This record gives sequence, structure tokens and C-alpha cells, in this order.
Amino acid sequence: MKFAGISWKLLLVALLWSKTLAAVIGIDYGQQNVKAMVVSPRAPLELVLTPEAKRKDISGLAIRKRGKGIERTFGSAVGSLVTRFPKNSLMHLKPLLGKTEADESDIVVYLREHPGVEIIGTKRASLAVLVDGEEYSIEELSAMNIQEIVNRANQLVKEKDSQSVDFVDKLAITVPDFFDQHQRRALLDVGSLTTDSLETVLISDGLSVVLNFVFKQRDFVPGETQYYVVYDMGAGSTKASLFSILQPVNETEPLRIELGGYGFDDHLSGSKFTLDVASLLENKFLEAHKSIRTDTLHSNPNALAKLNQAAEKAKLILSANSEASVSIESLIDDIDFRTKVTRQEFEDFIQESVVDLIKPLEGALDKQFWESQITLKDIQGVILTGGSTRVPIVQQRLISVIGENKILKSVNADESAVNGATIRAVQLFNAFKTKAVDIVERSPSEYGLRVMGDDTELIVFPKGSAYPLTTTIEIARMDNLSKGLALDLYEDGKIFRKVTLSPDVIKKAFPIDECTDGISFNATLSLSQNRIFDLDSIQAICSNGPKADESEEDGGNGSSDQNEKLSDSKGKVRIKRSPKLEFSIEEVPLLHLNHQEKYRLREHIRMLNKEDSERFEFERAKNELETLLYHTRDFITSEDVAETGPKRYLEKLANIIPTYLDWLEDESDSADKADIISKIAAVNDLKSKVEVYIESLAEPLNTEQFEALLAKADEVSNKINSDREKPHEGLAALNETFSQAGYDIQKEYFKISLPNYLSNPLSTWKKKLEALQTIVNATKEKITPDALRNDSREELLELKLSFDQAFMELEEIMEFLEKARNYRFRELLSWYQRAEKAKKRQEMKSKSSEMLKSSSSMAASSSADVTDSITSASSRSTSAASSSSVHSSTSSTTPVHDEL
Repeated sequence: MKFAGISWKLLLVALLWSKTLAAVIGIDYGQQNVKAMVVSPRAPLELVLTPEAKRKDISGLAIRKRGKGIERTFGSAVGSLVTRFPKNSLMHLKPLLGKTEADESDIVVYLREHPGVEIIGTKRASLAVLVDGEEYSIEELSAMNIQEIVNRANQLVKEKDSQSVDFVDKLAITVPDFFDQHQRRALLDVGSLTTDSLETVLISDGLSVVLNFVFKQRDFVPGETQYYVVYDMGAGSTKASLFSILQPVNETEPLRIELGGYGFDDHLSGSKFTLDVASLLENKFLEAHKSIRTDTLHSNPNALAKLNQAAEKAKLILSANSEASVSIESLIDDIDFRTKVTRQEFEDFIQESVVDLIKPLEGALDKQFWESQITLKDIQGVILTGGSTRVPIVQQRLISVIGENKILKSVNADESAVNGATIRAVQLFNAFKTKAVDIVERSPSEYGLRVMGDDTELIVFPKGSAYPLTTTIEIARMDNLSKGLALDLYEDGKIFRKVTLSPDVIKKAFPIDECTDGISFNATLSLSQNRIFDLDSIQAICSNGPKADESEEDGGNGSSDQNEKLSDSKGKVRIKRSPKLEFSIEEVPLLHLNHQEKYRLREHIRMLNKEDSERFEFERAKNELETLLYHTRDFITSEDVAETGPKRYLEKLANIIPTYLDWLEDESDSADKADIISKIAAVNDLKSKVEVYIESLAEPLNTEQFEALLAKADEVSNKINSDREKPHEGLAALNETFSQAGYDIQKEYFKISLPNYLSNPLSTWKKKLEALQTIVNATKEKITPDALRNDSREELLELKLSFDQAFMELEEIMEFLEKARNYRFRELLSWYQRAEKAKKRQEMKSKSSEMLKSSSSMAASSSADVTDSITSASSRSTSAASSSSVHSSTSSTTPVHDEL
């Protein structure tokens, strides 16, 4: 079956979207980096880029107090903060999810990579980070990270279609198959803490990669099972997943993918290699500076953060070069550190890890889930993914065991997981119709339960069980239930949940003395799509030998409202089954978030999102002000402006610019956006006055010009007063028609009310006319040659500009007057037609049926004549109105009306 050249976007061959438009986001939530992809009707498989337009982002965030609020920083910007504020830089949190303070080795490794971070235990026994006295659970911090990505995805969907109503409402997160129940539940809690409480599904990262491989692979021979291993070495762990791929002979049937084996090392990783390089650098530094003791260096979080950051860069360089130069300014005690690390040094240092590189692959082959086992020679290829598979010694080690011809690099090591996870999420959510693929997922862990008083664990779902699945098991009859029933749920031999049925619940179902043969239980357990093992329900079963009268009365077939009663054909045994019983749950060794805690944290994240948005707008306004100040400074210091510009405004700007720049530097953090906006407006106002002044240098600004302005003012004032009283010109042509019909055309015309969009602007005519008169009075005081000479050019220009502004506003009033006249005329014509029709209907009702037929013909003819007359008059008047100037001096004796 050929897949060559098939675009991922073409896999979405048809949309089967839900009732409300929405989007699915797939997130490859790696320990070090995060990649995301969104799918919506208008954005098929779009990678969610970072604000810097990069394809992957740093996993984590920084939190710092700023004034009275909290400032959060995401993405690559965190990398620049980690060496200055290591206690506030909360990166690579994934390995802490679902952990407790008892997981000391995980905490020690994390703190070595992230010195200065203060990890504490919560009331739920999970882990949290203490930042500036505030406690943030690992789930909440991870949810903040996910939420920021979801926000960018929503923005991307919006950019694809500005009219779109799509939004992300479904979330898929990649998860390693070795994650236990607590880690999985913690990841699900992360999804539920997003502000929209996104529906969340966990996708195996190995399955995600093989899905991406399948859709990019050229062909699979029909009827032939092929075997591949996904070897994934990322920042946090190394995993090997064995898959079989089968294209049925009937190529219309879906291709089948099945997990057959799994191996992992959750400490062998890219992060370990980084720490190894950091150890090399530390040794070189301490050897070169013997006055610095090891404990002194280790007690300095900033120094260790600088070492780790330099080690990460050196590790990446050594993947492509034989040596890497390292330069760290002021590592500790103002000591600058410069050295070199060779690839050979690095490889010699990690020899123990090199030996372990093959163990995950061996684990996948040694612990297969299939009855028919395969060997290394049966594998068609090993698919490399994860950034650390680029390390040369990793590839060399794999080639030495597998052979170079079986090493496959056909998938993008960084993006294959997010591609596959998104497609798998689309399938599970049934969001779109995609290429049919039959997927069999199997559990690398086993799940069981232990009954109170029994030391034997009952395996419910053994390793290799295909999931999701549900089963019901019978818990044997128990004679002593005075303390109730307790069940413990296990994963790989470790208890993670306790289930208890109280004695009262059991007694309510059956009085114990009625069950002479004891009480047993039916427990229904499931392994969900997210590989969560849980007790779904439990029923009590009461069995005993029937009493004689009961056998005769019920015949072994009776039933009651509360319980189901059964007996065999001879009535010797009677069985009663209860409804589903209530039970309590206790999670061990840690508790997960309850509904109230989720709501509180979700609201906290929503509040921080709002603060971030407001801060972003505030910072953007600050940047706008700063840019404006520098541009304005360049403007006023340019030669032309400095020589010809208005001195008064130039001096004001010359004083304001440095004052505002100092304010931005020292005091703006305690300001608000309104302060910034007011300063932007002040600078723009002065700058625009300078620009207008320069543009008006050709203006004479003499007595003749101002006399002309005064004359124009009189003309405009007279025009306003005359137009305000003038009706539409079309009324004269219709006056006779209206009179014959018995209507007063002037009265009906002015009875028509104007809509708000006309009446509101027209209501200001008097104030604007008064404002013009004020300018006229001020000008008349200056209209002597001496007065004009005594005023500065800036003052005269302001006076001239005030005339221009007043004229513009009053011309708008005149335009609205014309629009009002046209509106009233149109409404008058409509009113006339309605009135005539109503009159005709009334006349027709008052006549007999025979007279009605006769008069109907006459009325139709008469109506047509009148309508033709109106239409003709309307046409003539409209033509006349369109040819009439706005400044027409035609007057009317119609009274003034308040609405104008």
C-alpha cells in the first residue's frame, strides 16, 4: 500500500466536525522542549509557532514578582533569565509530575540540573515549587505552560480566518509508556486546569512516532507483517517500542499497527549528557582555580546555572564538531572561565551510559507481548527520534548492534511525535474523518487487586493486555464483613489506590444474617484509553439455602424492588444481587486534585492570564511612547525643522522628551496604561503642531487673509441659519397633489422624526456656531496691522487653524442637514402611499359588493395617476436636489424646528 508523497494535510479527506466548530491541539510535551500542532476546519495540521516564529519552544516558565502583581515569562525568554534568576526559572517540570518527596532520586537529579529551585511537598503529598513565598503545584505550573500554547493556537486559528468561531476545546498530550498511574492522572489534571477545562487524552509517544512513519513510508507489502522499533532518546529518557505493521491483502481494509514490546531507561537521556558535560567543565574550573572549593561552587545557584547552560551549548556543538569552546563571564567571584571540551573527552566520560544505550532495545525484544516471538534479525528497521539520537556516539553504538542498513532517519526527530499525536487525537475525538488505521495498544504494565485479608494479588490485566478494555471479576464469599470490604489496586506490584465499602453500605444491601452462605462481590474494573486502571462499580451477591415457605412462595423466581433474587430449578439455592454499591477511594501515596482545587487553580490561571494581557498592552504602550520620543527627538533636531519650526513648540518638545525618557526608565513601572496614553497624546499634539506649522510656511497670515476668513465665517453662519429652516425642494412639486388628497404637506413633512444618526450630530449646530463666533470676535480684535505684527506667527497660525477646524465642523452640519431633508422627503412619500392605501380600504369597506367592483377599477386608475404624478414629481425634485449646491442661498418661510 503506497503512501509516497501523501501530505499530512491531505489525510484529512473530509470534515466530520461536531455541532459547534472547534479545534484539536496535539502537544508533544517533552521534558526540555514543547511542540504543538492544531487542527480545525480552517487550519488543517498547522504547527503552532513560537512568538519568535520557531517550531519548538522551551518547556517551562519563569515567575517573578513585579510591583503588586506576578510577571510570567514563557518560551525562549526563560533561557536568558535562568542564569540571573535561577530560583524563579521553573523549567523542565515533566519528571516531577505525579511524584512525592519520597522520590528523592528524581528530586536530586532535577535540582542538579535546575539549581536554586525550591521544591516542597503539598498537603496532597505531591510536589510544588516555592517562588517568592508563593506555592505553585507542579500541575498548575505545567497547566500555565500548556495554556500559553493553547492561546497561541487559538490566535493562529483566528489568523487563518478573521471571521472564524473555531477555538481549541480538545487537547492531546504525548506520554511515555512507562508513566505510572499518578503521572498519568497528573497530566490529565494539567489538561483540566486550562481555563476552558479542555477535554484531554494521553497519546503514547512511541505510537505517535510510528503513526508519523506509516504515513510517510513509501509502501508496505500486502499480507506481510513488518516489524519496526521506535528508538526515542529525548531530554528525559530513552525508550524503545516494538511495533508490527500489516497491510491486509485486501487493501481496502485498514492498515494495522500493534505494539509488541517495550523497554526504557528513565534516567539515560540528553539531560544526563548535559550534566556530564557540566561535570567536565566543573572539574576543569576547579582544577584551574584551586582557591574555589567544591561546596562553595555548589552553593551558588547562579554559577551552577551558568555551567549547565554552557554545557548544553557545548553538547550540541560536539554533535557536529570535534571540540567546543566554552566561555563564561563572571562564573563566580567575578572569575571569567574559558576552556575547551573535546568530543573524545565527552565520550570517554560517558562510557557507562554508552553501554546502557542498547538496554531499552533489548527490553523491547526480551519482553514481547506476542506469543510468537521475533528476534533482532526480523526487524526491518529502527526508527530514530528524539534530539539525543543525533549524538554521534549514540548512533555508533546502535549501528554496532543493529547494523547501519537498519537505522532509519526518515522521520523528523523533533516533530514526528507531535505530528502523529495530533492525527491520533483527531481519530480518538472523532473530529475529522482520516485515513483508516487499525491500532492495537498494549500495556507494558500489569494491573491487579488485593482483597482485605488476602496476601495474594489477583492480576486483572496482565502485561501486554490490549486496551481500552473492561472486565468483571468475582470476589469470593466472605464470612466476616464487620469492618466492611477493602480492595487495593496495584500497578506493577505497587499500590496506588484503596477502595473501601463500609459495613453500613453492605448491611443496607443485605442483612448479613440472611446470607447463610456468605456474601461475595462482583467488581467491574477497566483500563481506559488513557491507561488509567480503576474500579468502575461493585455489586454484592447474597447466596443461601431458601426457607421452605420462601421456596413455595417464590418458586425460586421471585424478585423484590431492591434486590435481584435467583434460584436454581429445584429451589435449593437463592442468589440476590444488589444494585451498584457506593464506595470510597483513597489515593496513595499522593492525592490528586479534587473539583474544588481544580476550580481554584483554574481561576488563578485565568486571573494571571488577564494580568499578562494587561501587562502586554502596558508594555506595548511603553514601547510605543519610547519609539515616539526617539523619532520626535530626531525630527526636531533635523536641520530644516530646527531652523524653520515654531520655537515655542520646539522648546516644549525639547524639555518633554528627556523628562519622559527618564520617567520611562525610573517611574513607569508604577504607572498605568492611561498615564502612557496621555503622554503619547501630549507628544503627538506638539509634534503635529510643528508639522502643520512647517507645512503652513507659505501662509501669509496677514490682515487680508484674516479678513477673508471673517467673510467666510459670515457666509457659513448665514448658510447654516438658512439651511436649517429650509425644507426639501421636492415639496413644491407635490403640494397640489397633497392638497387635493386633504393633507398639509408642510405639517406632515416636519412631523417626521429623524433617526439618531442624523439627530445627534444636528443637535450640536448651535454650540459649533457659537464656537465660530468666539473665534470671529477674537480675530476682530486683532484685525489691525499693529495687532497682527505684535502677535507671534505661532499664535496667528493657531488662530487660522481654529478657523479651519470650525469651518470643517460646520460643513459637516450642512451635509447632515441635506441628509435630513432627503430622509424626510423619502419618508413623506412612503407615508403618502400608506395613507392613500388605508383611505381606499376604508372606502371599499363602506360600499356594497357590487359598488365595490365598480369603484375598485376607478380607484386603481385614480391611484395609478396619482402615483405617476408623485413618481414624476419625485424624479424631478431628486434631480433638482442633486444639482443643487450645498451652499445654496435659497430661503424658506417654514418655521424653525428644534430637532434641527
